[in-house]
Amino acid sequence: MWGNMTKRLIDLVLSPIIIVLSIPFIVVILFLVIISTGQFPVIFQKRKITLEKKSVQIIKIRTIRNRIEIPFSSFKEVERISNNVFIKEEYEMYVPLFCRWLRKSGLDEILQVINVLKGEMSLIGPRPLLEADLEIMQRSDEEYYNRRTKINSKPGITGMWQVYGERREGTANLIELEEFYEKEKSLLLDMRITLRTIFVLLTASHSDSILKSKEPRGISVKLMFGIE
Repeated sequence: MWGNMTKRLIDLVLSPIIIVLSIPFIVVILFLVIISTGQFPVIFQKRKITLEKKSVQIIKIRTIRNRIEIPFSSFKEVERISNNVFIKEEYEMYVPLFCRWLRKSGLDEILQVINVLKGEMSLIGPRPLLEADLEIMQRSDEEYYNRRTKINSKPGITGMWQVYGERREGTANLIELEEFYEKEKSLLLDMRITLRTIFVLLTASHSDSILKSKEPRGISVKLMFGIE
């Protein structure tokens, strides 16, 4: 069993190293985000695993230019467009070119290492979601939402769904992958997820909610991991 104490120890060892090594890159990224968006480069979002669980004030690098009011977290607006909370392509026009690369590489999540250091998150774990998205999930996919309430792992910067998931398959895909991780989590599985995360970062092939994907990832994750 991949114990919580062991996993936390690894988080405590790796997160300061990641912070120190990435500081020069973060400074450059924040400067370019200011130029691209004309706004403060860091945002804070309250996210949860489910509405009933404790929220985390995650730290993200801004990637959306919102000089006009964009109802990104508006429950009514998102519900009107789609019940799939993982597809929000209507906001793509507000993402500057450099910020598109940030989102596709996943580097807009790098500041969440601070959340890991504080013990609020883990490097690897289930994806925390906006409360507005969780409300939609609870309403449109109640069965899967209820299954997510049984997941006890800390939310993660990366994870099974983050690097292997298919957004267009909706909540079912999210829950299947997260339940698999909850049941099978181990050092070996975390290493596989880490290697996949590095590949996604280097190739800028992160599956994004806003930026349109040209094609599916082409990976049979269920076959690869034996998920039924």
